[in-house]
Amino acid sequence: MFERKDLEAFEKFKADEHFVVSLFLNVSPQERKRGTYLSKFKNLIKTLSEEKLSLVKEDIEKIEKFLQTERESFKKSLVLYSCVKKEFWQRYDLNIEIKDELIIDKTPYTNPLFDLLDNYHKYGILLVDKRSARVFLVFLGDIEEYGMVEHDHVPGKHKKGGWFALAEKRYERHIEHHVKIHLKDVVDKFGDFLKDREIRRLIVAGPDEAIYELMRILPESIKQKIVGRTFIEKYASAEEVLDKVIPIINDYEQMKESKTLSELITRSRKNDNAVLGIDDVIKYLRDRRVMKLIIPKDYKIDGKVCVSCGFATQQDVDCCMECGDCVMKTYNLIEKATEMSLQNGALIEVVKDEKERKQLIENGGIGAFLRF
Repeated sequence: MFERKDLEAFEKFKADEHFVVSLFLNVSPQERKRGTYLSKFKNLIKTLSEEKLSLVKEDIEKIEKFLQTERESFKKSLVLYSCVKKEFWQRYDLNIEIKDELIIDKTPYTNPLFDLLDNYHKYGILLVDKRSARVFLVFLGDIEEYGMVEHDHVPGKHKKGGWFALAEKRYERHIEHHVKIHLKDVVDKFGDFLKDREIRRLIVAGPDEAIYELMRILPESIKQKIVGRTFIEKYASAEEVLDKVIPIINDYEQMKESKTLSELITRSRKNDNAVLGIDDVIKYLRDRRVMKLIIPKDYKIDGKVCVSCGFATQQDVDCCMECGDCVMKTYNLIEKATEMSLQNGALIEVVKDEKERKQLIENGGIGAFLRF
């Protein structure tokens, strides 16, 4: 996994007179089996000029060898940064698909990764019982365990009966006191973790009794982040935890998609800082007024783009409707809108659920919430 601070450090990297190769490549199991990911990499190389290719020849050779020898360790996609002359090499394996790109520049090309940070949500997982707690982070289809809190001083229940029964209530209060100390420590540490990792969504897991006690002492600011609860065994592996929480995450994401799309359509009809349709979206992107772009997954819109002023439209025009200059045909105005959103610092939300995706396509195929 990567953090924003990692990418910010990359942007400070100085290649001096040399160049950095940035590669974004889908390497799914199907593509590895057929070897098509290597063909795609070679096709990306062909898009480079001879002059630019000569500047990074060692990097291209190193990357190609890496792609051939490390294929068994790949996930769904791969991000590589290389500058052999400065001994710079960084690899990220992702469990999601990304756009294939090969960029040669003086600095690492980090826009796609910043885009992932901005538009994919991190989920904190707190697995708790009365003696211990484990903390996980789920992001981009991956899970990572960040730590464990244990308090061995929390006493267990003793055998009932005999004269022990006389002190049973006092002993139970003693247990509750230690459990509260344990859970308070967990909450303090977990609150720091959520803040440090910029996590806004939380799933709590464990026995009902422990979750009940936890909810009694959780600050309201943390409670508001909870999107689901479930039971997970105390010593479950990270993969077992992921299997348990993925359905919760998917259900929540689908609910949010539906809510976002409904709000977009309603507000656009009321002219309440929201628009639908490629022409209006491009117009407001050029005015830098788009706060969040809403697009359907795997959908394209044909149109025309002005070669001079950047005006774009879905209409079949022969010249720019604003400056009168020549227009060029494009087969993907949504990609242009996405690029403009990234340049403007706008958020991008991709509608993946088929029902909501179809509804968005029927309502213009693209939309946006506006800043003002």
